[in-house]
Amino acid sequence: MNQIIQFFMRSRDFFVFLALFLCAIGLVFNSNYYPQSAYINSANAVSGRLYSFTDYWAQYFSLRGQNETLTEENRALRSQLLRMEQQIRNISLVDSVSFPTTDSLKYKVLKANVIKNSFRLKNNYLTIDKGTKDGVKQDMGVLSPQGVVGIIENTSERFATVQSVLNTRSALNAMVKRTQHFGSLRWDTREVNKVQLLEVPNIAPIQNGDTIVTGGMSNIFPKGIPIGRIVHFEKSKKDNTYIIDVKLFADMSNLEYVYIIEDRDRAAVSELEKQNPK
Repeated sequence: MNQIIQFFMRSRDFFVFLALFLCAIGLVFNSNYYPQSAYINSANAVSGRLYSFTDYWAQYFSLRGQNETLTEENRALRSQLLRMEQQIRNISLVDSVSFPTTDSLKYKVLKANVIKNSFRLKNNYLTIDKGTKDGVKQDMGVLSPQGVVGIIENTSERFATVQSVLNTRSALNAMVKRTQHFGSLRWDTREVNKVQLLEVPNIAPIQNGDTIVTGGMSNIFPKGIPIGRIVHFEKSKKDNTYIIDVKLFADMSNLEYVYIIEDRDRAAVSELEKQNPK
């Protein structure tokens, strides 16, 4: 305690000077508008930069949450779109249309994150973080926000693998949207994001730029889901069909999340088809 008192006694001249200096500064600011303005402007500039910096990083760290919100909204919108398309197709079949409840919808849409994705192999697959506990089953269709990705192949309780359209075993029913000509979508392994539409008759009036969509001839994908766009076509040397190169809308090398489509009528239709004579 004595040492502290002695320190202040030895430094009393400095503290007196500091006190008088602060008083002088205060008198200058109180009696002169310019120093006040300069100080306030400087303080505002510093605080503005500080708030801007903290706001930038706060927004950066909230992007994941915002992305989750947007993907969930996208999933809900896709469900509504499939419901509306289903109702539009039924208009010509009934005298009146009533909008169904969620439980009566033909299609259900789930969102899943992609945790593994191959696209340089001969037979490529994706792994997603949804499994049987989420209602995922074999042969469900898988989409990205841009278009078709593949089909569920194997499932566990928490995960599932997806057979990519970039797979030599993949064969999807597809059609040229403008002309309504059907074919089989396959991959020749030559280019990522470019697949081939086969079995389209060479009398079809197709052209570069035509959109390719799902044909709806299976219980995997609804009719009209975007796949890609024609970038080249030529007549086959083996038969009277075209070999059509299709540029995929989905970037198969950059998939963060996907949507799984469940056709709720699939089990009933499959059971009925099993009764057909072999």
